[in-house]
Amino acid sequence: MAYQFFHIETYSQAPKKVRGAADHFNTAEQVEEEARRTPAYSEHVASPRPYLQLPFCTPINEFIEKRRAKVATLVESVKAKGGGTYTRGLRSDAATLYTEVHSHPIASAVYLADTAAYGDEVSIWTMRVMQDFSARMPEGVVHTAVMHSDEGHLHIHILAYNDADPKMDANKLHVGKRAAAEYRQTHQTDVIESLEKPELDPLPLKPKKPKPSKNRTTQAKNDARHAEAVAAWEEARAKVQAENDARMEDWKKRNQAHLKAGRLERGGAADQKVYKAAMQRAQDAYHEAVGLPCGLLRHGPRQERLSTKTYAARKREAKHAAQVVQRLENEAEKLMEEDEALSATRQGIIEAASEREAELDAREFALDAKEAALGRRAAELDARESDLTNAIGAMSEIMDAVEQSAIKGDGQITLGSNLPYLSRFRRMLAGQEEKTEGVRLLGRFFKMIQKLTVGRGASAAAKPEPPTYH
Repeated sequence: MAYQFFHIETYSQAPKKVRGAADHFNTAEQVEEEARRTPAYSEHVASPRPYLQLPFCTPINEFIEKRRAKVATLVESVKAKGGGTYTRGLRSDAATLYTEVHSHPIASAVYLADTAAYGDEVSIWTMRVMQDFSARMPEGVVHTAVMHSDEGHLHIHILAYNDADPKMDANKLHVGKRAAAEYRQTHQTDVIESLEKPELDPLPLKPKKPKPSKNRTTQAKNDARHAEAVAAWEEARAKVQAENDARMEDWKKRNQAHLKAGRLERGGAADQKVYKAAMQRAQDAYHEAVGLPCGLLRHGPRQERLSTKTYAARKREAKHAAQVVQRLENEAEKLMEEDEALSATRQGIIEAASEREAELDAREFALDAKEAALGRRAAELDARESDLTNAIGAMSEIMDAVEQSAIKGDGQITLGSNLPYLSRFRRMLAGQEEKTEGVRLLGRFFKMIQKLTVGRGASAAAKPEPPTYH
């Protein structure tokens, strides 16, 4: 086998007939036990081997325990015939187990004989199978996966249940059944209705046994009459039953012919066409995701009736295509790594540039702050220089007045009005404004002059007064 094998199915607690196998039925429990190779359910395998638990999923023993416990607690609402509803346990034919079987072309015996030679190929196939399964499943699906190597070919069993659904409906995970159900919800049914069943004659009632009599003779007569009545009833019942059976047999033949003719005229059922189309799309998608990269053909040789030579050529082409896909994926992965490296370098350059820009902004801000501080300091120095210059000028004007003897006997100094420096300090000297360093220095100088000139007639205790202007 060099073509893909991918099969999906759902199971319930009730037995389900296996297609192509006479008198073979499966239940959800049987499928689970077969997957974990329980001896009683593995009699079809000549030499059973332990299963291989695949990683990154729920272990199969834990999976089975959880699924069965959850199924046991499920209830459903049912409409009563007289109106209203009542609850009961989930019906036995409700599908609660979803399964997939994936088979590989490598024979189990060949693989076991040299696992090192086929290990990488099987590992890649297994990885792709599980990745594709995870991509197809919705949220809330619990699954387990095991590999068997004790039958004709290596194969994987995936078991899952729909934990997000209130009834664990496994059919909602089945791509074909889900598509058919969605179609039926929005379209009228095209099912061919059966012919009306014939009305059957009621069966005669069985004669009642007479009440016991204390008289043995009477009792014997009653028993004899009752036996005769039962015999007559059985004969009549058999006759009516035979007539009813004949009517039903005739109806079955006519109904079968009616259904066959109707189906021929209608063609395949619309929902079944939707089902088959969905399954074909699923196989196509599976081939793109798993089959083609693993060198597996989409279709087997029977469908096209290929010759051995042509089929061998198809297999070589599929193998070559798988190699090409693998090479392209490796190159894509390499390009992705290079792109990630370039992106990291680019990001590093951007971050370095951002850090440099931030550093330059910080330096510029610091220089602006320093420049502003220097400006304030320069202004302060200019103001202080101007203030002291004015104070020195004012002291010179006072010294000129002293030298010109503009001092009264009480120590007051009479100054002229045309004194530019001293005029600037007039209000400050009078205490009307905040005094500057120059004003304080001028005040100390003026007091010193007063002390030196107070002997000319002023009292030593007299309070110094600011100079007066005349």
